Amino acid sequence: MHDPDINSLMKAAAERQLAVAALQRKYEESESIPTEQLVRDMRELLSTERVVLDAIITLFVKLGHADKPAA
Repeated sequence: MHDPDINSLMKAAAERQLAVAALQRKYEESESIPTEQLVRDMRELLSTERVVLDAIITLFVKLGHADKPAA
C-alpha cells in the first residue's frame, strides 16, 4: 500500500524510534544530567510523539471517511 498518510506515519514512527534510541545512549553515557537538559530532551521527545499521534489520527479520520458511502 502506497498511501501518503501511511508513509507519513511510518516515517514519524521511525524518527521517534531514533530519538528514543539517541536519548537512551545519551543517558547511558552520563553520570548526571542537569534538570534543564532533561526538560529540553523530554520536550523534544514529546514533540516527536505528537507527530506520530497526528499521523495516526489523520489515518483513522481518512479511514473513517472511506467507510461512509458517498451521498
